Amino acid sequence: MSTVFNRFSESLSSTWKLLSDTTNFLSRVKLLVVYEQDLKHMRDQLYRFRRNAEAQRQVRERIVEIRRSLRSRGYDLRMGSRDIVVEGFRHDDAMGEGFRRIAVALAEDDALAVAGDLNHLELGRQLDQRLLSARGQHNYCVHFLWYRWRNRVLVLSGSASESPQSFEELKEYVERNKELLLRKLSHL
Repeated sequence: MSTVFNRFSESLSSTWKLLSDTTNFLSRVKLLVVYEQDLKHMRDQLYRFRRNAEAQRQVRERIVEIRRSLRSRGYDLRMGSRDIVVEGFRHDDAMGEGFRRIAVALAEDDALAVAGDLNHLELGRQLDQRLLSARGQHNYCVHFLWYRWRNRVLVLSGSASESPQSFEELKEYVERNKELLLRKLSHL
């Protein structure tokens, strides 16, 4: 009997996680308002009928239906509850906080990055080599940053090699292109 209960509990937990990931994704791509009532109803159903396997199954099917619809419209939901934020400038002591250096080339529909322990200028040279071999007609803007994952949030901070004006442009780019950046930088 406890095996059945454990499976049910696991299923319920994964339905809550799927709902949470979907909600976070919708918030990040600015579609939360479209689905807000539906999501609230599903949360209520999961809570009120937590011992009802059929109600749980129906909620899960509705979540899957929403996710399928989003995928058919071109959204990549693999990043689920991940997010990306830009936080001020950091210096070399950022390594003590777990940050690493990164040089990122950004275009409207693409992003390339080189990360490592080398200084930003050397990472920039490596990135230039990648840009030379990259095929396509993109106008890239290069940024020299610090990064680290804080739970499921990618934190980007400016370095001494990043101008304040360039950093402001980065902030605007990140707001418009979170999904693209998360997909392109997920390997970090």
